[in-house]
Amino acid sequence: MFLLYNLLFPLLFLIYLPYYVVHLRRRGGLTREYWQRAGFFDRETASRLRALTSPVWIHAVSVGETVAAISFIRRWQERRPEDSLVFSCSTSTAYATAKQKLPPGIEIIYCPIDFWWAIRRALNLIRPVVLVIFEVEIWPNLIRQAARRGAKVVLVNGRMSDKSSRGYAKWSFIFRPIFSSFSCLCVQTSEDASRIARVLGDDPRIKVCDTMKFDQVPDMNQADKTAALDACFGPGERVTFIAGSTHAGEEEIICDAYQKLRPDFPTLRLILVPRHCERTPEIEKILRDRGLTWKLLKPTAENAAGPADVLLVNTTGELMNFYGAADIAYVGKSLAGQTGGHNIIEPAIFGKAILHGCHMENFRTVAALFQQHQAAIELPDEAALEPALRRLLASPAERENLGRKARQVVERYRGAIDRTLDHIEELRKPA
Repeated sequence: MFLLYNLLFPLLFLIYLPYYVVHLRRRGGLTREYWQRAGFFDRETASRLRALTSPVWIHAVSVGETVAAISFIRRWQERRPEDSLVFSCSTSTAYATAKQKLPPGIEIIYCPIDFWWAIRRALNLIRPVVLVIFEVEIWPNLIRQAARRGAKVVLVNGRMSDKSSRGYAKWSFIFRPIFSSFSCLCVQTSEDASRIARVLGDDPRIKVCDTMKFDQVPDMNQADKTAALDACFGPGERVTFIAGSTHAGEEEIICDAYQKLRPDFPTLRLILVPRHCERTPEIEKILRDRGLTWKLLKPTAENAAGPADVLLVNTTGELMNFYGAADIAYVGKSLAGQTGGHNIIEPAIFGKAILHGCHMENFRTVAALFQQHQAAIELPDEAALEPALRRLLASPAERENLGRKARQVVERYRGAIDRTLDHIEELRKPA
C-alpha cells in the first residue's frame, strides 16, 4: 500500500504543481531555503545538521502551530538546555515567524514534501532521536521512516475532527500502521482521544494533555505597538478595536459596523489583521469603496497623509502584539460564510474583551470553555456584531470584566506543555 502511495503521490503532485506555484507566488516571502521542501539543502545547512548530536526534530506546519511550538520549544530549553533542536515548518509565513521569534541556536528548516527520497535525505542529515509533530500532520513517509530509524515519534497538541476520524477509521487498513508508528500521541481533549481510538483502538500511548494554546508566551506587551498606533491614528485618547485573522467577507462586516459606530464613539479606531497578508489589495478596495482612510503597517505610496481611520497590518507575525495593544478583539474565520474559527486564546492572554462568530469548528472545545465561564461573546450571525460591539464600547466596566474573565480562563487551563514534556521524558528514559 505504501509502495502505491510513493508511486502515486509524486504523480498527483505534478498535476497539482501549477496551482501550487501560483499559490506560492501569491503568498510571497520565498527565499532560497524553500528548495528544502524538495529535499535540497545547501552545503552550509547540511553541514550544520550533520554536526548536531542526538537532535530533537520539532515540526509545525503553519503560523498557528508555529506560535504554539515557540512556547513549547522555550519550555523544552528550560527543562533540557543541553538538547540540540531542529525546527521545521511548511509555509513561508511560518518560516518567517520562526526566524523572527525562535530562541538562538535552533536550526530552522523547511520540512520536505512527503516524497520518499526527500524525507530520506532530511532524516539522513538530521538523524533525530525524537521527532515531535504538532497537531494534525499525518505524513506516512515522515512518520514511518523516522520510526524505522529508531526515533521516538510523538504527536503533540494533537486534534482530530469528526470528519477526519470517520475517514481514517473507514480506511484504517491504511492509517492504522501510520498511527501505530507513534510512540506517544498527546491530544488536546478526551474527544480527540476517542477519535484517534477509532483508528488505533484503545491504546495507552494516547494521552490527554489539553491544548498548549493556553501556554503561549507573548513576546511583547501593549507598550510595544503604541508608536505604530500613534503614527496611524495620531496621539490622544482612543478605544482600539482589532479584527484579527480575518478572511474574505469578514472585512466588509467589520468596516460596516465600524462606520455605524464612529458617530457615537468618535475615539474608536480600527486595526485589521487579515490572516493572509497577500489579500491586502483586496482589503484596500473594501476600505476605498467605503470612504475610509487607512495606513499600512509596512507603508507604500498610498498611505494616507495625517491620521487615518484604519491601520491595515500587511505583515506576518504581528497579530499577538496588536492584540496586546487593543481594547476589544474580534477573532476571524467565524462569520460571513467562513467556518473553522481561529484562536481566541491569543487575545485572552492579554485580558481583552473578545468577540467571535458561531463557526468555531476547529476550536470548539476552547470556545465552549470560554462560553462556560462567560469569558467571550459568541455572535450568532453577522447582524449581531454591531450591537455587541456597541454595548462593549458604551460600558468600559463590562469590557474590563469580560477581559478579566478571559484571562482567568487562560490561567485556569495552563500546563499542557509541561504535561506533554513529562510524557516525552518518560519515552527517553533507558529501558
